Amino acid sequence: MSHAQQLQAGMLIDGYQLEQKMHTGGMAALWRVTDTLGRHLQDGQAPPLMMKVPLLFTTEDPTAIVAFEVEQMIMPKLKGRHVPRFFSSGDFDTQPYIVMEQIAGVSLRARFDEAPLPETEVIDIGIRVARALQDLHKQHVIHLDIKPSNIMFRETGEAVLIDYGLSHHTRLPDLLDEEFRLPLGTGP
Repeated sequence: MSHAQQLQAGMLIDGYQLEQKMHTGGMAALWRVTDTLGRHLQDGQAPPLMMKVPLLFTTEDPTAIVAFEVEQMIMPKLKGRHVPRFFSSGDFDTQPYIVMEQIAGVSLRARFDEAPLPETEVIDIGIRVARALQDLHKQHVIHLDIKPSNIMFRETGEAVLIDYGLSHHTRLPDLLDEEFRLPLGTGP
């Protein structure tokens, strides 16, 4: 598939069928996908999958490509309940993408719509996010873009950190630092 080809529901990319566009952000689109090859069955069931596809031709921002490369390097290294499970990725020669677990819960940003939250819930949220950050740091990763929309909560309550495009892994090259000198991210 060519980069210039417009993605749409029903298309196949490396055996993943695009089902529904869930969100389009500043640098990528998120699609609900189905693995038509059955590669990721768990107990005979297909887990809910999401594909992140960079918006290479709709942005003037060169950081979008580098940030996506960073995320492709870091995601396969992450494990545990506080990160989305990584399944596969595609290269820039055909179609860049990342397939990961679709987190069924809600983001912290969505909880803000119900503000003010009870003090006990605010404390509980702080503890759960701190645990997620500690787990990430034990895996040699500093997120660098913690904000309410990048914090999800599983149905079981654990905080899940998403969007690793600006992250730094202490054992991998820091592509963003090598390429850019200006602050990056939401409200740099």
